[in-house]
Amino acid sequence: MEFANKTVLITGAATGIGRMTAHKLAGLGSRVVIADLNGAKAEEAAAAIQREGGDAIGLRCDVTRDDEIAELLATVVATYGPVDVLINNASMPPIAGRIEDIPFDAWENALQVNVLGYVRMIRAVLPAMMARGSGYLVNTASSLAILPDPPTRFQIPYTTTKGAQLAMSYGLAHALKPHGVKVSVFCPGITATSDRPGGQDLTTSSTEIPSMAQFLDGVDPRRGKPATPEFAASTLIEGLLQEKFLISSQVGYEEQIVEFAQAGLDPLALIVGGGA
Repeated sequence: MEFANKTVLITGAATGIGRMTAHKLAGLGSRVVIADLNGAKAEEAAAAIQREGGDAIGLRCDVTRDDEIAELLATVVATYGPVDVLINNASMPPIAGRIEDIPFDAWENALQVNVLGYVRMIRAVLPAMMARGSGYLVNTASSLAILPDPPTRFQIPYTTTKGAQLAMSYGLAHALKPHGVKVSVFCPGITATSDRPGGQDLTTSSTEIPSMAQFLDGVDPRRGKPATPEFAASTLIEGLLQEKFLISSQVGYEEQIVEFAQAGLDPLALIVGGGA
């Protein structure tokens, strides 16, 4: 996959990994569309790319609304033409708390953004990709979808949707291969972004937010050190250049997945030092 002269649409790209990915792709010659619920931040991120000579626009979009997605796509097509690459990156932040305290609407919100939001975006761009016989869909899941460490106990709705994104990507890869549309799933590890301290944006619920020490209790040290957004974005782009299906910025994840499989995919086998 080459990115020069390609139109790349990235959702949730006003901050964090998405923003860094947009910046790097613009440097590779892509026409970058930064879509985000925060339209002002999306415009600011695009302006920063433009100041460095890149080609980018920033647009507001709520991925749970079909009308806003339709408006977004109309603007993109009018500005740049059809979308060559869609990177689904928008995400509801994790809910912090015990399973018995998580309200039902937290489940609904996570599914609406992290799963159905992805579906809506794919449905918007896929017909044109299939008609051309080319295109690339990228779904951003999480390292917790492939290595479900102890922190999953604090954010079960979030990790449920990340598992759904992974499974959806499996199905899309099979379904779209005959149509020339490629599929990848990105599973970033813990990432220290300025907008999400420690890479985890823990939203309050009816219970106390766990400390970072509690959050990382029982996590293998190989997976507990946050990466930078630049590293995560570079890993994603390198994986897409190689057209890899599974891309993860979790260092050594291949070996660790083998260990997990040998343990019978038992998530409790991932607890280090007794865990919590």
